[in-house]
Amino acid sequence: MNKLSAKISPSSGPQPVTIHLSTPAIEKDPQEQTLVQDESDAERPSKRCCARCPFRAVRKVTSGLILGACVAVSWAWGTNSAKETLIRHPAPFFIIWFCSTWNILFFPLYYLCHLLTEKQKQLPTTEFRKCSLFLGEELTVRVVLKGAAPFSVLWSLSGYLYLLALCRISKVDVSAILCCSQAFIFLLSWIGLKDRFMGVRIVAAILSITGIVMLAYGDGFHSDSITGVALGVGSASASALFKVLFRKHAGNVQPGPASVMLSCVGLCSFVLHSWVCVLLYFTHVEYWPPSQHIPWDKLCVMASLLLVFNVLLNLGGIFTYPSLMSLGILLTIPASAAVDTFVTETLQMSHVRAAAAGIISAGYLMLQLPENWDESTLRWINTLWRGNWREDSIGEEAVMDTAGIVRAKPRPAVVTLSGAYYEQTRFDSSVGVITS
Repeated sequence: MNKLSAKISPSSGPQPVTIHLSTPAIEKDPQEQTLVQDESDAERPSKRCCARCPFRAVRKVTSGLILGACVAVSWAWGTNSAKETLIRHPAPFFIIWFCSTWNILFFPLYYLCHLLTEKQKQLPTTEFRKCSLFLGEELTVRVVLKGAAPFSVLWSLSGYLYLLALCRISKVDVSAILCCSQAFIFLLSWIGLKDRFMGVRIVAAILSITGIVMLAYGDGFHSDSITGVALGVGSASASALFKVLFRKHAGNVQPGPASVMLSCVGLCSFVLHSWVCVLLYFTHVEYWPPSQHIPWDKLCVMASLLLVFNVLLNLGGIFTYPSLMSLGILLTIPASAAVDTFVTETLQMSHVRAAAAGIISAGYLMLQLPENWDESTLRWINTLWRGNWREDSIGEEAVMDTAGIVRAKPRPAVVTLSGAYYEQTRFDSSVGVITS
């Protein structure tokens, strides 16, 4: 039987002599063998599924690019319809109230996606209770209104300020300010949710604020664009506060809970905000003609496009990567510019506004970097640098393979010989180990 060390009996003679014999490359340490065996066992299922993973990844990326383009087109087209609706019907709160009631369709659309994607299909009531656990175990009208009413106020406030800003600035500027909402989300999450501090995101937030200042003073200090940009920033801030509070209330935002929340927001807007429309009408703050003169076609087109935008943004993670859906928000800037150029032919963008849009876009892309992007980059560079190091350093203290795993050097065999008594040992020179 092969052994790494020979046993000895205690002796009161002279101090034992220790002989270190290096383990040859053929024999491996038992711990290392166990580690390699575990790694090979862990890699086997991944190798078996590698034939399917590329196809799934390509399919997800393709779906993400298509859905991201749909997000940009729906926002640009919906913004254009909103501006035309405001010209024919200058009642921004009534318009946003009408569009908010369409959010009731969120959960039915989510359940339709559930039927198309999930193998184990559940009843609508069961799926609704599963997705609405963040509201409480017992769902009553009082619980739903209490949980969703503050979010409906933030939703309506964000939309109302968005329409007021659209009356004063261009669609491209409104789309650029929409991208700044991600910077406000980071700042609010860092302060309120104690998220991890990241220097690159602080730089991105500074770039976003710089772009906002450039948009505000692009036409001079006495222009109407300052008011429009301020209203747009208020809309983006209300939207960011909505998302941060929802994350604090429900945890990580998932498509199911998001659909339940937005459906409850639409219900609360229909029930609680109707009296605000009536109050504004009788006080002549917002006055509209009889119903037959209201542009219902434009209103329905705008409401449907904004619904598509929000559905893709909140439920698109079921079919693709969320980062690609976030890229669709950035594409709203060139999409709005394309609508102004080829549809309305009213694009007027100065060099300052173009530079501001570029700075905001750069900040938005920096905000999409993951939390461990620096560690991943250093690990990737380290892998490239030390890719072939393992083959050249077998006998060193530590061995690093291409995956970045540091393995301990094989332990030398130790033989303790006593002057008084020791077991009969012999050296097998062919394999270089001690046998008894």
